[in-house]
Amino acid sequence: MTITVIRALIFYILLTLMMKLMGKRQIGEMQLSELVTTVLLSELAVLPVTDSDIPLFHGVLPLILLSSIEVLVSFLSRKSQKFRVLLNGNPIVLFEQDKFIEQNLTKARFSTEDVEAQVRINGFETMKEVKTVILERTGKMSVIPKGDTQPNQSGE
Repeated sequence: MTITVIRALIFYILLTLMMKLMGKRQIGEMQLSELVTTVLLSELAVLPVTDSDIPLFHGVLPLILLSSIEVLVSFLSRKSQKFRVLLNGNPIVLFEQDKFIEQNLTKARFSTEDVEAQVRINGFETMKEVKTVILERTGKMSVIPKGDTQPNQSGE
């Protein structure tokens, strides 16, 4: 039991350091590669913590390798727009000029109701107040108002 506790502490510290090294994004702001790496790291850490027959090094090495790959991918994404687009895609316009863009809604797997809900969350009562809605690479929607229309502050 003591060995399991010590191993858990070691992996907790190691995972915390690895996550800090990879960046400070919140879960909801993670890119796909960051989310995959986070899930893999947590899964890889479980086995050496719970199974004392697995050498500690066999658990640490994959964590270091995956974290290094994530740092490299982040670096390449920052330096190369083509790589960044390949990995994260481009923003998608879902609503523009008073109409939904059905092809983009299908591509993004969103319904008109999803977009309308996001518009209301952003403080607008109707789509008539909105010029454009863009699905950003982060998965969040940007709502751009028409002209001088301002969002209803009580809706936020």
